[in-house]
Amino acid sequence: MPQGVAFDIPYPAAVVAAAEIDKAADATLDWARDLGLVRDAAAADRITGWRLTELAARFHPAARGDDLLLAANLQCFLFLFDDQFDAAPGGPRAAAVAAARELLALLHEPPGTRPRHDVPATRAWADVWARSCAGMTAAWRSRAAQDWAGYLAGVLVEAQPPVLAPPTTVAEHLSLRRPTVGAYPVLDLAERVQGCELPDVAFHTPLLHRLRTITADVAGLCNDVASVEKEERRGTRRNAVLVLEDSAGLPRAAAVAETVALVHALIAELDGLEHLIPDAAAAIGLHAAERATVDRYVRLALHTLIRGNYDWQRHTARYHPAAPPAVPDGLG
Repeated sequence: MPQGVAFDIPYPAAVVAAAEIDKAADATLDWARDLGLVRDAAAADRITGWRLTELAARFHPAARGDDLLLAANLQCFLFLFDDQFDAAPGGPRAAAVAAARELLALLHEPPGTRPRHDVPATRAWADVWARSCAGMTAAWRSRAAQDWAGYLAGVLVEAQPPVLAPPTTVAEHLSLRRPTVGAYPVLDLAERVQGCELPDVAFHTPLLHRLRTITADVAGLCNDVASVEKEERRGTRRNAVLVLEDSAGLPRAAAVAETVALVHALIAELDGLEHLIPDAAAAIGLHAAERATVDRYVRLALHTLIRGNYDWQRHTARYHPAAPPAVPDGLG
């Protein structure tokens, strides 16, 4: 079963505290209800089965209390918002398009600005964004806003009828999917909730750019394997496994094996690039504390996103073959 496909992930699994997760999960469900993201029992049961607070804790193992709650709220928004674009044209999808356009506009306003198009999705994002920005530098806010803009523009493109030929290679697929997989906002939040805001000069190096890109692609490819049955039932082909089946004529088992091999190759590249960090840090003049922050970011943002995503996807109800494909009316 694709959800149970094994990957060789060389990073340690996060140690998660069940009591912390349960507390944040209850608070996140209350938050989603208060904002109107969750409106009935079926919707609440659905997102409870997704185990989004556990995912947040695996992504951010050093986050506690309000920081873990913020991370869980972000995951709740991302998954519920993304699902609205899977609906048929009109209805929830049209509402999500309008919300995405409002959020793109809000990125140019001070954090905490109330959305003019005031609906559950825009209220939820505005709340997460304002709390995320608290205590962060202007440099972080600028680059985090850019990552959000890429995500929002990407989901808008995905929501439209195809104007380009479907991707014929996994590389083409990744270039289209990379902004919308949600990895970049998660990596940005890791700087906020785990005390590892990167020096701006380090963030903008080609080395850090490639490390982040690999991390996003590994997460996306792992999710493609876990979710391929779900994507098929929905009638979409936006999945690396399905791209390999369609373009290369591979049977399912071979397409999955090829995707797993690509993940392992990317992780090997990531490991090799990490050995370049000391020389790169010296070249841009990072002092010892800044270098330590970069090392912490690699461990508590890049590695934990890859490992946490993998550990979570193996048992979340979101990708279970028996899960109903339709989103409940009271969700989103």
